[in-house]
Amino acid sequence: MGSKPTYKVALVSCAMHQPQQYAPTFANHPRTEVVCVADDPSEIDDYVVETNRSEADLYGVPYIESIDAVANDPSIDIVSVCPQLERRGGLSARLADAGKHLFMDKPNAITVAEARAIADAARRRNVRTVIYGRHMSTMMRRIKRELDGGSIGDLKTIHWDLIFAKGQAGTVPDDWTTAISQDLSRFTYRAENADPSGSGHDVWAKRELHEIGLYPVGQVQYLARSPVREVYAQLGQYWLGSHAERGLEDFAIMHMTFENGVTSTITTGRYGRTTDPGSGVDKVSVVGTKGSIVADGSPPTATAYGVPGDDGKGATRVDAMDSGGIEALIDQFITCIDDGSETINNADSGVAQVETLLAGYASYFSGQPVTLPLD
Repeated sequence: MGSKPTYKVALVSCAMHQPQQYAPTFANHPRTEVVCVADDPSEIDDYVVETNRSEADLYGVPYIESIDAVANDPSIDIVSVCPQLERRGGLSARLADAGKHLFMDKPNAITVAEARAIADAARRRNVRTVIYGRHMSTMMRRIKRELDGGSIGDLKTIHWDLIFAKGQAGTVPDDWTTAISQDLSRFTYRAENADPSGSGHDVWAKRELHEIGLYPVGQVQYLARSPVREVYAQLGQYWLGSHAERGLEDFAIMHMTFENGVTSTITTGRYGRTTDPGSGVDKVSVVGTKGSIVADGSPPTATAYGVPGDDGKGATRVDAMDSGGIEALIDQFITCIDDGSETINNADSGVAQVETLLAGYASYFSGQPVTLPLD
């Protein structure tokens, strides 16, 4: 047997999680080589341009001001697609259609049509796709192993709490009445030379059901192994004035009923960076016919309390487990490229996730449960 190939990776846009997570993982992986950063200068602001250039300088690769150049370069095998959400679906479909394997930031699209276009292009061109999620985290792999091993019998219901400690809490007026914008063409509100949300992406606010809720929705769908058939959701603006002022939710609760009878509830959102000494709450209860699994995705091994730092926190927490699973996810992605198998969270999974999240918004705006698939 010959040696396994080294796959060449293009970083397309460094607007979101690319610099902190995806780029360094690809750069340090023994089977991948980062060869360029690329973007379309007509579609990005100065912050993204600067971040793109900085990442190119960091890895000693060219910054190419053309997405077409990446799409048309036969030497590039993988594209790590990480633009702002509103651009993500179109770029991903375009690059899949060009025959590139895709690692996509989450969520991978803002409409079901965009998500389906990515999945269709991937099938047509026989390329592998994966969307970042926490499917390969230490906690998730343990839950899946216990469930598959029959330790709790047949799955009945799942409850997941995932709330991030980011942003400045206590800034929503006491007399505020929740008012969520129905414009679902915009999910991100950028800030200039500032990061008031604490996301690390220079944004004022994001739609948190879509942004953070994607994690538990995708994980629950993976565990349930069945399509979602009904969704009911409520949204709120309780903690972050930056969200309330822009008509975006900082909190959401959603109930899902699956075709196989499994049910699930999630709570998700942001409740302020000073609320928790670490990253927030990531807890799940999985109930079966013979028992249950209760897990905490980020238990502290040590918490040191002291004077608040620049981030407003008065404590430092060291997490005991890999809560994101990014290295394991990219390992699996590369293996799937090698053998032509499907990844744990591919573009087809993305269609189901985006449709479920949009059904949640439709439920909130109508005040009624919404049946899937959406028309």
